[in-house]
Amino acid sequence: MSQLTVLRTPLLAALAGLLLPGVATRSGNAPEPSRLVFRTEFAGVDKAGDCLWSGRVDGDGGAVVTLALRQVEDPAQAANPVWHVRAHWSLTAPRPGRSFSADLEGMVDWKAGVGRLSGVITSGWMRGGWVQQDARLVSGDVRGTLQITPALASR
Repeated sequence: MSQLTVLRTPLLAALAGLLLPGVATRSGNAPEPSRLVFRTEFAGVDKAGDCLWSGRVDGDGGAVVTLALRQVEDPAQAANPVWHVRAHWSLTAPRPGRSFSADLEGMVDWKAGVGRLSGVITSGWMRGGWVQQDARLVSGDVRGTLQITPALASR
């Protein structure tokens, strides 16, 4: 009976490695999530009707950020304090290979001055990675953090 238990443990570990590759490769070689702190100022509304903000990421050599935000509901819902939104993030980094674009979706509560969006990096650095934006709206400007978790396939 003890031989069966001894054989079963390595077999289960091997199966876990095949079925859950992210668990098996978290040995320190896989990239850890990146947390970017950003500050943007309202830049206006573009021809497509997206609200635009531009600014910088703290540290990281002063990467430039552009955030385009669009309400998902019809225009009559714009008077509501909470919006369901889609956003496009564009980060242009001075370091080669660190620029990216991402499409996010979530909620903005204009009255409380907070927003939470999430989505995927669609091109550039860490393509396929998961992105979560937590933001505060201060006097019309957006400040917050962008948490990037690498795609499972890259681990």
